[in-house]
Amino acid sequence: MPPADPAGEETEIEEELRPLVEALDILSERFLEDVSREELINAAISGMVDSLDDPQTQFFTANDYQEMMIKIDGSFSGVGVEISAVGDYITVVAPIKNTPGEKAGLKAGDRIVAVDGKSIIGVTPTEAAQLMRGPEGTKVTLTVERENVEEPLTFNITRANIVVPSVFAEMLEGKIAYLQITTFDEHTSSDFQKALLELETEGMRGLILDLRDNPGGLLDQAVKVGQEILPAGPIAHMVDRDGNILQTYQSYGMEKEYPIVVLINGGSASAAEIIAGALQDTGTGILVGTKTYGKATVQHLERLSNRGGIRYTVAKYQTPNGRDIHGRGLEPDVPVELPEDYYYLQFELMADLKLGDEGANVLILQKILRALGHAVDGTGKYDEATVQAVRTFQKQHNLTANGRADSATRTELRKQVESILPTLDVQLQKAVEIVKNKINN
Repeated sequence: MPPADPAGEETEIEEELRPLVEALDILSERFLEDVSREELINAAISGMVDSLDDPQTQFFTANDYQEMMIKIDGSFSGVGVEISAVGDYITVVAPIKNTPGEKAGLKAGDRIVAVDGKSIIGVTPTEAAQLMRGPEGTKVTLTVERENVEEPLTFNITRANIVVPSVFAEMLEGKIAYLQITTFDEHTSSDFQKALLELETEGMRGLILDLRDNPGGLLDQAVKVGQEILPAGPIAHMVDRDGNILQTYQSYGMEKEYPIVVLINGGSASAAEIIAGALQDTGTGILVGTKTYGKATVQHLERLSNRGGIRYTVAKYQTPNGRDIHGRGLEPDVPVELPEDYYYLQFELMADLKLGDEGANVLILQKILRALGHAVDGTGKYDEATVQAVRTFQKQHNLTANGRADSATRTELRKQVESILPTLDVQLQKAVEIVKNKINN
């Protein structure tokens, strides 16, 4: 058999792509409006990806790819603030703890109007974040507008490496450990291992693992977390389109001596479902909450020469017992729905509200006030009844009783909401109840 002719293969590929290149030339050179070749190429790639009808297969532009890598790595070099767009303004949701932004004095509600003297009014949060990021040790100047401060504030901040935490731990009453995993990034398994060891050293008697609203992430990190809490045996099987097993991920540990309860909901997906499904199949964990999302496909991420990238589906996974949960999700062992108001109370009010305003933010304010014991209907309209409820709240907390949801009022509302949220989290309450019963029996 004669050797392959590289030149011939290259010619065949070039011929195959000729119509694409011809269309690119025609549109970039002759279309009525100016259009860049880069935009057309990106659109062509997006079209190929969209034709696959797989929501998990995606094309990323150079900027999008950079953002994706930050999520995967779990760290970046910058200021360290969570931001959101409120109208045309980039507004600080919260500074990340122990970062240059927090240490410099940035506060929730601050409006960042310029970065290094360049106005960012009207830009997207992604564009603003990219301007604030930069090499560790370099400086950036933020111009900030703050409520009740007449002149803009200037913050000269030295960028640092920011690690966004994905594992949160605390010891609840009765030596019940609570561990929340918000995503699976490069740091998750090591942070989980450290947190679990500390809790075990403190004498934990049971574990509540909170995977609610965890969208997944890195498969290898999920496997490593599973190896910390699962007995010896399969964690998950990777299978091809026909269900043939390509690889089985194993745990080599011992079954934990304490009970484990896992909190799940419709936002628990992918890597989070791997952990939840393995605990359910092996009988070492009880799932509490609502049905999970049902994403059981595995993706690879590859970079392209234009600094963009493609994430594409390569396989599916099954639980240890061979269950295919893709599109189906995991059913909880103990179904528990959260009250509707619990979700409203999760929202952060970032803008001032006053008499005459209407919309979703007003409705959220009214829901918060009702949860705090104030008689106001959820109309979505900032009426006189809402003004009176806000005034009553302000008087109770020694605030200026102006009837407006200003910055000081919104800050106090958030503080009070956080104090009552545990009483509304009936899923967590049920998990605690189950663990206590297991301990006592």
